[in-house]
Amino acid sequence: MKGKVIGAIIAVVLIAGGGVYYFGFYNTGGTLNVNVTDPLPAGWSSVYVNISSVSIHNSTGGGSGAYTKTFSTPVTVNLAKATSTSLFLTSLSLPPGHYQMIRVVITGAYGVYNNAGKPQTYTFTLVNGTVDIAGQFSITKGATTTVTLDFNSAQAVHGSAAAGFTMTPVVAMTVG
Repeated sequence: MKGKVIGAIIAVVLIAGGGVYYFGFYNTGGTLNVNVTDPLPAGWSSVYVNISSVSIHNSTGGGSGAYTKTFSTPVTVNLAKATSTSLFLTSLSLPPGHYQMIRVVITGAYGVYNNAGKPQTYTFTLVNGTVDIAGQFSITKGATTTVTLDFNSAQAVHGSAAAGFTMTPVVAMTVG
């Protein structure tokens, strides 16, 4: 009986010690939540973007750190659902520090346009699928920082129903 009690005490001490190690030493960073918002351009009922990765660039210690969230399949975001409220895109665990840029890789885009009273789907020709978004934010240990990427489809989508549409993504960042 004494052996079982001593064994249980040792197990509790080891589990508690592991938790102290994890939360005290290993888990030393914070969390970055990335949201998306967009006011849709006139005539469009939906604009979809396929995002394959999000990279966060660290300016602490010479700016050499880049932390990337690559999606196993591109995440498709309907920007029409992000007109009045932001949509959650991803969350990343990052080390504490100062960050100055987010890079988003867009692999495709399309939208539904009201063409003479008839909604039609158009695939956009991407002029550039890699978007570097400058902005300053900090990550602190144990805290969550939220960044919202504001897509501006009204400035990004060009063309006509007859000639076809192109997209040069225009994205700004707000913190908070």
